[in-house]
Amino acid sequence: MSINNELFIKRCREYFEDDCSEFLNQLEKPCTQAFFLNTKKADKEKIFDLIDFEYESSPLTDQSFYHECENIGKTRAYELGLIYPQEIAASLSSLYIDKDNIETVVDLCAAPGGKTINALNRLDEDVLCVSNDVNHNRALTLSSNLERLGLDNVIITSKKSEDLADQLEGFADLVILDAPCSGEGMIRKYPQILDEYSLGNIEQLSKIQTKLLNEAYRILNEGGQLLYSTCTYAFEEDERQVSDFLSKHTDMKLMKIDMRSSSKLPGTVKLSPLNNTEGQFIALMKKDGIKKDISLKYLKPVKEKLVDEFINENLDLKEYYLYKNNDHFYLSLRPLPDLKYSTLKYGIYAGEIINRRFEPNHNLYRANSLIGNYRYVYELDSREYDAFISGNEFKADLDNHYYLLAYKGMALGFGKCVNKTVKNKYPKGLRRMI
Repeated sequence: MSINNELFIKRCREYFEDDCSEFLNQLEKPCTQAFFLNTKKADKEKIFDLIDFEYESSPLTDQSFYHECENIGKTRAYELGLIYPQEIAASLSSLYIDKDNIETVVDLCAAPGGKTINALNRLDEDVLCVSNDVNHNRALTLSSNLERLGLDNVIITSKKSEDLADQLEGFADLVILDAPCSGEGMIRKYPQILDEYSLGNIEQLSKIQTKLLNEAYRILNEGGQLLYSTCTYAFEEDERQVSDFLSKHTDMKLMKIDMRSSSKLPGTVKLSPLNNTEGQFIALMKKDGIKKDISLKYLKPVKEKLVDEFINENLDLKEYYLYKNNDHFYLSLRPLPDLKYSTLKYGIYAGEIINRRFEPNHNLYRANSLIGNYRYVYELDSREYDAFISGNEFKADLDNHYYLLAYKGMALGFGKCVNKTVKNKYPKGLRRMI
């Protein structure tokens, strides 16, 4: 790829100074591809045992790896939710979070989900996360990605940032804002970004970022952390954005990240192809004060005989909360706040009642927190795995029940055994086409 956009080249000289020529040379090389490990589902050794393609470690983190797999989405490690494809620099942001005393997380612009997933991988199991994207279709993609990785302590919303701030003011110990930006750092992957590249676009986006940062500040509890990131190099969207925010909010302090990079604001990080990554800017800030108790209205659990009977027959749970939203039933192992409209999912989507019968959902059999509680589990062999992932049924000497179907101890989905035949319940949209 040859870069001939004069405005972009001029600004790159400001961004990278003496390293500009080398940076432009690096832009002519293919973009990097990487993934990180979902250690909430399994430990590293177990995940590595199930990766059947070549990968290479990164000097920047021990959780992310380079790869050149042509179709990583069709590998077993991906299908089992053990890995998440994300560029190395983008996966670094949550590495610097102070994990102590984080009980609540809000990700304001979360789709497709990488920042939420990466943060939850590093935090305690009982953290409650609200993951939001204003675009409904993107929020659905977000929900699907979280489901695949089995992360079930998440409420998915699709709200405007100001509406979410009104509902959750002072709620979060950690707010993640991966802001919409001009995307200069993704040019190797999306060269068409340069077709609409302009100072006007950068200025417009910087105004959106300022607004989002102010909403993030409202959501942040005292003593909480604000993780701000972009995939651009523009000063207006990165260093100046953070400096202006800190000047306006004097109770916010920069938590300095000790990493050599191209950033002009000490304590923040700006990575690029010079670091064998794509572009990413990261700033971590903390609010003064001592954490306050926040009073929220909680959802009222429901009782539904058909659903409760299914749960009690198939799962060994001492306590759970059942919620209903738009005729869909959700299960949680903890009480959840009521976020009212534009909420797509409360915790684990359990299923729905169809023709006076409860039909469980795939999400119920992927949730990490439930895996050890299923009464009926069947371990697939390699042949059965391939048949199931492709949408086929298979024969098995089993009694008539719903079964969690696992492969080498990892949950894949579920099937219903009828007369020694396991009926396939794997979602059609996820099936592997052969």
